Amino acid sequence: MQIEQFKETGAIYLDKIQDRFDRCDWEELTLPAGKALEKLLEEWRHCGEENAWADFYYFTLPKEAKEKIRNMLSAEELAFLAKLGKKADGVFFPLKEELLRLLVKLNDSEMLFSTVYFTNPKSTWWGNYGRTYIVFREKNHK
Repeated sequence: MQIEQFKETGAIYLDKIQDRFDRCDWEELTLPAGKALEKLLEEWRHCGEENAWADFYYFTLPKEAKEKIRNMLSAEELAFLAKLGKKADGVFFPLKEELLRLLVKLNDSEMLFSTVYFTNPKSTWWGNYGRTYIVFREKNHK
């Protein structure tokens, strides 16, 4: 999905990172892969699959960077990646459990960071160094 289409989903997306900090409530969570996956799966199941997306820049990376990532993946993950690549149209993808598991693994290894977006309720989980996620929510969310 292209960015113009993605913006229509209503997800918390701001072009400038500082705008997220200024316009949203946020918290920093440091989570090992298992705990991160547990929390993200919980959020994904709660909001509904149709209300969740991820940005995944793998297909825009240089060949050498892709090769490093492929070298750490299982045969099953490589098959999933190949299948996902056939549908790639931009960097935004509907969030499926298989993709979420891959994103958490890549974030945990610091090989590739991604952002996960939920719209019901709205939250954006920005993967970062040191097993850290910055979670943005609408101001004064309940």
